[in-house]
This record gives sequence, C-alpha cells and structure tokens, in this order.
Amino acid sequence: MNKAFQSLHRRVRAAPFGICGRVKAMLRVRMFGMTLLATLAISCLCAIGAQARWGKDYLPNATVVTQDGKTLQFYDDLIRDKIFVISFLFTTCKDICPLATARLAELQEKLGDSMGRDIFFYSISIDPETDTSERLKQYADAFRAGPGWLFLTGKPEDIHAIRYKLGDRSRVLSEHRNEILLGNGATGAWARNNALGDLDSLALTVRGMDPKWRPQAGLARTDPKALPFDFASQPGRALYKRLCAGCHTVGGGDRAGPDLAGIMGRRDRDWLTSFISDPEKMRDQKDPISLDLAVKFKAVRMPAMGVSKADAADLLSYIDHLEARHPKRSSPLEPLFALTTHKGLRLAPEFVQGQPVAVVFGFTHCPDVCPTTLLDWSNVLAGLGADADQLKVLFVSVDSERDTPEVLNAYLAPFDPRIVALTGGAAEISSAARAFGASYEKVAESGGSFTFDHTVKTYFVGREGRLVATADLRTPEGERRKVLVDLLSQRRR
Repeated sequence: MNKAFQSLHRRVRAAPFGICGRVKAMLRVRMFGMTLLATLAISCLCAIGAQARWGKDYLPNATVVTQDGKTLQFYDDLIRDKIFVISFLFTTCKDICPLATARLAELQEKLGDSMGRDIFFYSISIDPETDTSERLKQYADAFRAGPGWLFLTGKPEDIHAIRYKLGDRSRVLSEHRNEILLGNGATGAWARNNALGDLDSLALTVRGMDPKWRPQAGLARTDPKALPFDFASQPGRALYKRLCAGCHTVGGGDRAGPDLAGIMGRRDRDWLTSFISDPEKMRDQKDPISLDLAVKFKAVRMPAMGVSKADAADLLSYIDHLEARHPKRSSPLEPLFALTTHKGLRLAPEFVQGQPVAVVFGFTHCPDVCPTTLLDWSNVLAGLGADADQLKVLFVSVDSERDTPEVLNAYLAPFDPRIVALTGGAAEISSAARAFGASYEKVAESGGSFTFDHTVKTYFVGREGRLVATADLRTPEGERRKVLVDLLSQRRR
C-alpha cells in the first residue's frame, strides 16, 4: 500500500448510510412447485388467534435483548401496538436460517421507509446460550439489517416461553418452525406466511396488517410487476429467486455473498457446479477459492442446500441469461442527465465523467432517513478533505410534484455544498430509478397528503461509469470504508 493510499485510508470516515444438517425436503428441487402452491395458499391474511388469545393475557412479557445489547419487554415494547414479522433462527444453522433471513433482507428493501416506522421485524434466536448480542450483531450486519429489524436473545427460559406461545415447540434446533408470523398487536390480527414465496405478495400482505392501509389507484410501484415463472425456457429461475437472490445480485454489487456478474469468466464452470452443489465439501477439502470466500464473507457462509449438479447447471444458465439480457448495458448515470439540479440547470455529463459517484434516492418531506443520510454524507465529505472534491454525491428526489429546484435548493442549505440534488418529471425520475434498480412507492396519508416508501441505499458508480457497490444503514463500517477507499484510489492508478 503506497503512502497516498495509506493517507486516503486514514481520512475516510465511515458513516451509517442509511445455514442445521441437510436442508429439509421442502427446499429440494422436486418440492419447489409444492412450496410455491403452499405459499400461495397461505399468503391470504388469515387470523390465527383473536385478541383474547394472542394478546397480553397470552403472550409473555419476558425480557429480551437486542443485537445492540438493549433490554426490552417482549409484549410491552415489541407487540402491544406494533405491526411486525417474527421469525426464528440460530446463527450456527447451515441451511434454512440464512436462506430465510436473506429473503427477509429482500423484504425489508421492498417495505422501504415503512421499516422502523410502521413495520418491525423480530428474528428470535432459539439458541440463546450460543447467540449472544455480539454474535447476533455480526449476523444482522451480514444481512444488512436496518432500522426496525431486531435480532433477539435472552435467558433460555424466557426464549422458550416466547417460542412455546408462538407455536415453535420443537426440542431439536434443526427442527424449528420455518414459517414467519405476521401480527398487529393493536388489532389482535395474526397470520402465518412463508418467506420463500413471492416477496411482492408478501410485502402487500405485511402492509395489509394495517387496517388503515389500502392499495390505492394511481399509486403504483415503480419496479416491474412479478411475472409467472417460465419453467420450460428458464428452469433455473425459480431456484435463483428462492435460493440465490437474497444473498447475491447479478451486476448490483456484493450482498451477503459476492456479486455474480461475470462469474463464468472468473471461475471454471465445473468448479462452480461443484461449489453450488456442496460448498461444505469444498471447504472441507481445503479448496483455496472456497476458503478465500469464507474469509471474505465470514458472517454467513454459502450453505449446502441440497442442489443437484443438474440443478446447479440450470442456475448457471439462468445467471448467463440475466447477463445476456443487457449485453451492452449502458452506465446507470445516463438517465440522470435528463434531470435538473437544485440550481435549475440540467446535469452535465462532464460533471461526473471520470469521477466516482454516490447516488441516493429520497425526497424532502422524508422525516428521518433522507436528512440523516445527507448529514452522514456531509460528515464523510468533510472527513475526506481535498479528496472529497473528486467524489460526486447526488441526491435524486422521487417526489416530482413537490420537489422543485427551489425547494431542493432550500433543503440542501444545512448540508455540504458539494452535494447536488436532482429533480425532473415523473417519467424521468422513474427511468433514473430503474437504471439503478431502485424502487419507490407513493403512499396516501390522511388529509389528502402523501409520502413515499423508497429504497434506502447509496449506489456507488466507479470512474468508468459502472455500478460497483451499494451501501445502506445495514452495511458494516469496514465495508463502507473499503468501498470509498477503492473508489477514490482508482483515479491514481
């Protein structure tokens, strides 16, 4: 590491942006059709207990401890007046737990700003003697758990009491229930569901726990609607959606596991087939690539999911398909050039050309996440010193109706003057969001007002105009720092 690189590394300030034996038969390929049908059958909102049974006289008010070491009372603090999703896990689980947790990580992104404000996730460890707060913190960080997602532990007797009342009465860790519970403590409505099913439908079901929430005409999401699986032409698609997408992207940066874009060029296909089929065996055999991956992604290792070599080949073919859909993919920055800055000028390509760029989506009426993110970026830029002039931070408003250049100009006043805000028409903003894989949803409020649930991420684009990484409130400090160091050091090579 040269002196310039060391100096840069010292100046970067991290800011909070904001797998139990073999897999059960339900995860095996021959069961995916049945799993999908079962998920559709239970996805409707069915109450599993009235207020009298599932209220304060039934649920224990036991003491639990979060991944941050905070002590809470289970019923009073987490259930009484909250809308929530409850799951069970243990960190040494090698199959279903990380898979289900990865799916919940995807679900929290779909729920956007509702997380921590209207909706809460509780992942309860069923192995409290092993799963300390510190261990749960590492696990939560690996899946980028954001505001409103708590990983809970406590005294064994208290956790046992909670599990028993919620229907998980297994005596063996590997046999715990894998459904999730949805609930509204205020209304007494409860339901069971499955995180392995269609996540768009699940997100609607979770939102539907709130009787005040109703899908409204004209308030459509900006991300594409789910399409039926074409099993004949794309046999690996269902596998990818349920087994891979929670931990990996194809061109969207690393998550709990590595980005799979270009994987066929980096790894031998036979090696990939063997690793997907049995990664534990590869690690046991001291395969060097497998061991390197275990070090890089140490919090959650690739699990053995009972995938045959034939199915692994289907997965690889589907990844090929995802990349082939955009063989000449342009820079995600291009749609931004149709937007207007907070100074009333069109964003010029020359402003970002050859420079590392950080892009954030939000809106000025956002009550917490957006101003917090911009304040964090202001601190990051201040800490970078002269290097900050090489990093372009763009705040793209998703509120085309209210966020005019004048409004954005006033909104940016308290923040670092190097941050640039962008606005435009609804179609232009939607195009920009799609280019980054971001989503947002307009949500009606009482009195005719409205807010937005949106993806809470920072998208990092390298000097060549390619999306290289993402970060958010769940990204560990060291990972954020490394992204910034790598981006800024590229210009010296």
